[in-house]
Amino acid sequence: MQDVLRCGCTVPGLWRIVLPMAFTAPQTAGPSAVAPVRRGLTRDEVLTAAEVGELLHLPVSTVYYLARRGELPACRLGRAWRFLRPRIEELLSS
Repeated sequence: MQDVLRCGCTVPGLWRIVLPMAFTAPQTAGPSAVAPVRRGLTRDEVLTAAEVGELLHLPVSTVYYLARRGELPACRLGRAWRFLRPRIEELLSS
């Protein structure tokens, strides 16, 4: 506990934030615990607006419009919109 209070940080009052976090941090089950495997997305699962337009038979401008309004499930990465194929297919099936 003394090490946390004298960490040498230049931010005044940082120990008031860090110290409680040390006591409320989640406990791990130990080295025998197996972390769940996270599978990344493949190129086939992530679509561009042009690919969604081809899939839905819509102009690209309409795809952007629907994404901005939240009617198409999408994520904006910088200036680019990306769509997940499973969510688009789920939307088509409903």
